[in-house]
Amino acid sequence: MPILDEARAPHLSLTDESRRVVCSRLGNALRVAGTAELVGYDLSPNPARGAAIMDWLEDHLPGVADLSRAEHWCGLRPATPSNVPLIGQTRIANLYLNTGHGTLGWTLACGSGKAISDIVTGQGPKPDFPFLGPGPRWSPGRAQLSTLSSNKTR
Repeated sequence: MPILDEARAPHLSLTDESRRVVCSRLGNALRVAGTAELVGYDLSPNPARGAAIMDWLEDHLPGVADLSRAEHWCGLRPATPSNVPLIGQTRIANLYLNTGHGTLGWTLACGSGKAISDIVTGQGPKPDFPFLGPGPRWSPGRAQLSTLSSNKTR
């Protein structure tokens, strides 16, 4: 939503762990987000959740943004059961994954992007991290995801 009070709008990302709300500036707009629902592929915003986020903004930063111009939306948040993202090459040639970040998508985006870039270009991620826990690590010419490479269904 558009920022109304530049001086009072946050310049750094704010996170309210107790309410599960994150607030960050995107140019001249304020992005306020939070909550996650397990509703399959339904992309309909939940009005009650949207209202709770708007209430948080008005309680913590009254008058900073134009609430009347807020755009409510929701998107899919692919997640793994362990919350460890799937990053690496699959057994299918030239198919790489960088997904499964769940609620930490924006938080992990830069590091994950760098890791997958290093893997695709043959450099290997730094640090050398087993993104899926125990199992085969990335190695030049044999990058793989241990879970996907052992999965018998395609």
